[in-house]
Amino acid sequence: MKLKRGQKLCNKCNKINGARAYVCKHCNTEFDIRGKSKIKKPRKLKRLTPIDDWKSLEAGDRVKVIGRSGNYYINEDGDRQYLTDRGTYIVQSKDETGLVVYNGAYGYIYMGEEVQSTTIPNMYRSPHKIFKVNTPIKI
Repeated sequence: MKLKRGQKLCNKCNKINGARAYVCKHCNTEFDIRGKSKIKKPRKLKRLTPIDDWKSLEAGDRVKVIGRSGNYYINEDGDRQYLTDRGTYIVQSKDETGLVVYNGAYGYIYMGEEVQSTTIPNMYRSPHKIFKVNTPIKI
């Protein structure tokens, strides 16, 4: 297997990683780095829990919206332009089709079925991909 520029191979799991990685992203094995006396510790990742039923969320729960999901517009080239920013939001309330959230500004996360807009033919309402962050904030 020939590696491309900017890649390196883990000796333990034989998976490809970035050239500047200190730790394998697949098996967490530390790489031997020439000229480095100290290996940086990997960032702590936020623990995310998949959400089976979004209606069970309550006010104060934190959710993470995954990029490239939710409402979108199809441009002239046929590419999707997503309208919701990815990131972590705090649930304020919910209704029958989605969640009212806050992250510096109020927003709405649509969770209903995918439907085409009646006024703009290239606009679609699509459910967002969300995960629950295990650190709730009580309102």
